[in-house]
Amino acid sequence: MLTQTENWRPSLDRLQRNALIVGIVGIVLCGAYWALLDSAQFFHSLIFAFFFWMMLTVGAAIMLMIQHLTGGVWGLMLRRMLEAAIMTLPLLLVVFIVLMIGRGDLYQWSHPELVAADEVLQAKAPYLNEIGVASRGLLYFGIFILISYLLNRWSVEQEKNPSQKVADRLRTLSGPGIPIFVLVWTLASTEWGMSLEPHWFSSMYPVTFIIEGMLATFAWGIVALTIMRSRNMLPFSIPIDRLHDLGKFMFAFTVLWTYINFSQFLIIWGGNLPEETPWYVSRLNNGWQVLGVGLMIGHFFLPFFALMSRHAKRNFRAVSTIAGFIIAIQVVFVFWTIMPSFHQDGFHISVLDPLALLGVGGLWMALWARNLKQRPFIAPNDHRIPELEQQSAAGDGHGHTKASAAH
Repeated sequence: MLTQTENWRPSLDRLQRNALIVGIVGIVLCGAYWALLDSAQFFHSLIFAFFFWMMLTVGAAIMLMIQHLTGGVWGLMLRRMLEAAIMTLPLLLVVFIVLMIGRGDLYQWSHPELVAADEVLQAKAPYLNEIGVASRGLLYFGIFILISYLLNRWSVEQEKNPSQKVADRLRTLSGPGIPIFVLVWTLASTEWGMSLEPHWFSSMYPVTFIIEGMLATFAWGIVALTIMRSRNMLPFSIPIDRLHDLGKFMFAFTVLWTYINFSQFLIIWGGNLPEETPWYVSRLNNGWQVLGVGLMIGHFFLPFFALMSRHAKRNFRAVSTIAGFIIAIQVVFVFWTIMPSFHQDGFHISVLDPLALLGVGGLWMALWARNLKQRPFIAPNDHRIPELEQQSAAGDGHGHTKASAAH
């Protein structure tokens, strides 16, 4: 039977404490910058940080429901981390409320004088208005938090009740829960992100964030599992084939992200419509093109060719390094997607940008660690436990030759 190691709680206690310190310091410095220097830049940096961490949290929720439906052992290894991640949504709700307070520094549609002088804004005013966006945002978070609460509540119930009814209830919720999350996040990212430039539109815009969130979840899961393994925190040995599975998922979503983004670019370039092209014009000129080229190389070519290697996906050190790189390049992608909306005249980066990312991220990680340490890493009564024990003892799960894993 799998039992939790002695390093579990002390290691998470340290992570929670250190992350909380980073988060508080980051938020305090951001607040001081807001009060003393530039309130607009504060909100610009905050929405960048918000989108990155929100993207990861939504990806974790979708992935949690997928693993309830599919029942693979890879999902059992990630389950507790995903459950802890989705319970950070109340923190992100607070960040959203702060962003709505500073909406005047973010959105053109929040200025009546601009709406009165712009036919496009007038046409969108019945939907893009302060009351509508704020109230729908609260509704979106309400739906997210309700589904996440039920997933965690029934997971706790499953620990006490081995009945198959609880597992069936989790699957029953996960089936419609996935399209609900996708639909709600599509609406939310359109309102909160795409409306930063209200004259532009693309049906692919929210899809890129959904795929990015899924990719971020697998990359973050690989990094977290590798770190926990190195510190002897896991109650099991990670089967090499299950590590290989996670690497293949990461490879697949890397390709899918590239397909979606290239399709969006190709359609807009081919159409050459004046209401669509400015979004790319501002991001491929005046210094922003450096990040654009960097994304093409770093978000596709490098991880694509690195993950094509079977050996790399079955080696802890190699696959976790690739996963860490993917997380870093995702930060660049969100920055490149959001920030040119405020600086179309040229590339701009503020000290507040990394501070906001670390501030929100520190609080997110502290809350995640707190949630994670409340319960055993492997959910008791999960039907996949015997299979994980067997694969951990064997070293792989498909009968392949055991691959050496770097320690």
